[in-house]
Amino acid sequence: MTRRLPPFGPLIAFDAVARHRSFTRAADELGVTQSAVSHQVRRLEDFLGVRLLNRLNPGVELSDDGAKLQGELATLLDGIAGLEPRLRRRPGRQTLRLGAGSSLAAWWLVRRLRAFRALHSEIEIDFVPVESEAVGEPSLDVRILWTTLADSRATSLQASLFRERVFPVCAPSILPRGRPLSDPAALLDLPLIQKGHTPLGEWSWAYWSRKLGLKRAETSGLVLGDGLVLGDMGLCLTAAVEGAGVAIGRSLLVADAISDGRLVPALATAPYVLSTKVHIARWSPDLIGDRNTQVLVSWLAQAAEETSRGVSNGSSP
Repeated sequence: MTRRLPPFGPLIAFDAVARHRSFTRAADELGVTQSAVSHQVRRLEDFLGVRLLNRLNPGVELSDDGAKLQGELATLLDGIAGLEPRLRRRPGRQTLRLGAGSSLAAWWLVRRLRAFRALHSEIEIDFVPVESEAVGEPSLDVRILWTTLADSRATSLQASLFRERVFPVCAPSILPRGRPLSDPAALLDLPLIQKGHTPLGEWSWAYWSRKLGLKRAETSGLVLGDGLVLGDMGLCLTAAVEGAGVAIGRSLLVADAISDGRLVPALATAPYVLSTKVHIARWSPDLIGDRNTQVLVSWLAQAAEETSRGVSNGSSP
């Protein structure tokens, strides 16, 4: 029996409009005119005999039928997108393309990949630094993401890797006698380094002031004085290593720098604070059940656990 299939071009146009809630942004993504996208969507509506979009001024919203179609279509298009890597991947292929943020890569991951290859010489890692899930990012087999606890649950496509401790760090050269401060109030005499102008929760010095019982916490955040505001965690840690001030560090990222003496915990005794976000590994649908993928993911979790134990004991493996 011949299948009665909806036209593919209009499905792609509808998917873009549904994701962006905009004909203009959908047209930009597809490289066509706005009127061409509108025409394609109307063609799909005519084929299905239902209204998929409510056209507003400005923007659009999905009808009930449109919302139902979007959910089903996204799954189908993800499956189609996975055809190319599945067909391209040769039987017995041993290379995995791994992506992670540049800070995690530079401060922790890359220097440990050699150990992974020593244990699993049959698996080659092609590492790619990535910062977002934006359109145009390179195709990856496995990606390390930093996400909320709610989004970190294990599924057939992802596994939780590690959750980091958070605590202030600095170069020993800016501390009296090079030793961590026994009095948290002494932090107020040092320049502070902060990631971004409006950090939330444990990434804010206002949070740490309250946590430590200091008096310099303000409703709009801590005044940094002669400190620095930088837009990247890696830059914050680099500035701390260079003696520019005290940064709020993450346990995995600072482990090696503490081990070799470039950084030390700023406080002799600090509250035990866990990051509100968790690192997960997410892999492409065609790698569900793939042995090499699971070997890599298990190794990442184990390496992170070993590093965390070392930090808690004052050293790093």
